[in-house]
Amino acid sequence: MKTKIITLLLGCLFVISCSEEFITKDFDKSRYVPDTFFNTQDHAIQALNAAYSVLNDFSNFAFTGGILHWVLGDDLYETGYAAGFGTWGPTSNLNITNTFGEVSAPWSGNYALALAANVALEVMPAAKEAADDPNFTQDVLDTYMGQAYFLRAFAYYKLFTYFPEDRIVLRRTPPKTQEDFNQAPAPADSIFKFIESDLKKAQNLLTDGLNTTAGYEPGRATRGSAAALLGKLYMWRDMYAEAAAEFKKILPGVGNADYGSYQLVSNYRDNFTIAGENNIESVFEIQFANITNTGFGNELNWITQQWGLNRTSWPDMWWNFAVPDFKLDGLGDTETPCQYFENWTETIGGEETTVYDYRTYQTFWGVPNGANFTFAGTELDWQEQGWDVETVVGLEGVFGIRKNSLDNSAEAPAGAGPLWSEVNLRHIRLADIMLLYAECLANLNPSNETATDPNSAVYWVDQVRDRANTPMIDQAHLYSARPGVDGQLPSATDLMADKGWTLMQLIEHERYVEGFCEGWRHEDLYRWRKGPDYVKYKSGWDGYQSLKLPVPQSELDNNPNMPR
Repeated sequence: MKTKIITLLLGCLFVISCSEEFITKDFDKSRYVPDTFFNTQDHAIQALNAAYSVLNDFSNFAFTGGILHWVLGDDLYETGYAAGFGTWGPTSNLNITNTFGEVSAPWSGNYALALAANVALEVMPAAKEAADDPNFTQDVLDTYMGQAYFLRAFAYYKLFTYFPEDRIVLRRTPPKTQEDFNQAPAPADSIFKFIESDLKKAQNLLTDGLNTTAGYEPGRATRGSAAALLGKLYMWRDMYAEAAAEFKKILPGVGNADYGSYQLVSNYRDNFTIAGENNIESVFEIQFANITNTGFGNELNWITQQWGLNRTSWPDMWWNFAVPDFKLDGLGDTETPCQYFENWTETIGGEETTVYDYRTYQTFWGVPNGANFTFAGTELDWQEQGWDVETVVGLEGVFGIRKNSLDNSAEAPAGAGPLWSEVNLRHIRLADIMLLYAECLANLNPSNETATDPNSAVYWVDQVRDRANTPMIDQAHLYSARPGVDGQLPSATDLMADKGWTLMQLIEHERYVEGFCEGWRHEDLYRWRKGPDYVKYKSGWDGYQSLKLPVPQSELDNNPNMPR
């Protein structure tokens, strides 16, 4: 059994070269003999890279698990085309059953990641011992082990956020027998403590694994990413003091240089382009290879064609999800408080003109005076793209998502068409952590609203809003790209005073706008315990509990120790 398991894992993509290629280059798998293979530093790296490769496997962030990460919540809604896309329509509406592939994919995908990480943790120390290589030092092994602990924690974190904690099976080592596979779920709170322990181990081991470490490959887990993920875990338990301590380690101006150095990039758009991959704002991102499309499982980003350009104008798009226009302008503060993008009025070309929060133009296709898309050499403006005639949830006028999408069909991989994207997915970025830290401070010390005090929530919200007011290098016609013309978003304090908002309403608003369609929403709605009236036009929404997935039927069928 052990040999079969390891042989399967070694079928993943192993590599020892630089940057994104460390998870994409293939090797001759016929020469792998698991019982004798792991005896060099290169072999240890290959075991570690096998775990990374699971992240962008088709069941994970390259497709099913990736779509689910964005669809759960209320950023995206089904279009009429979703009816032909399996059970994704009901999933988008949160009418989910345990027979759906959208349920089994994150279950099996994250257990595959945990399995690969467990194999790496088992074989890498043995490889060092067998290698007798002076360059394969304990510090080098520690860095490898720290990454593997992070990846295992990441897998269980995703299981923890998707599924009921008392239904998760905990595996510390690779299964050796059938009985190892058929374990009962761990006792309550065990998964939380296990993830916590792994992330603490990762931090202790990754002292040389920083985003500032010379020669450390972009895309690998860092000490800073372990701290950030541990803080996120604590937020699920409302452990604000503990979460704040973790987040603070990587924050500019107050952080600990031993955890790296992170800054907001000056141009918001750099978080969603190939040119901006693995930048100084990125804390952990899923790597996608810059390679030609050759079929499923090739690590291309198969996600953005689901909600990028609309299918009416571009028949080769899938466009199963879109954004109703009320998600930009809200349904009124009394119905959906804090859920809208701000705007102001300017005189442009002699006319009174509505200008939106600059982030709007980076987030959406089809907004007034928004981004142009160039298709086969023809540039199409926001009106020519045809969004105003589309209908979603019975409302006419919708938007697509521009984040992580391409602006020009010529930028697509050779032979792949404009629906494919090779842009990495920033799973954790600094703005996310800043706003989570603000949330901690809002709960720990709500009376402190001093904008100049780093111990105040509004200080960190202002950091994010100030960047949003900065002109964004982009298509020249966009209002957000005018050189020297700052946006007019008010300060956090002024916005609260104008709207009569609490600190938490301020933070909810800012997280909605800053992270729209980045996968934040699923976790936020659950953590904030939003009730039945909060989400509109999702028939299966019955409060935050609707976001937890059932145990897949396949697991119930195969594991006799899983409670029914």
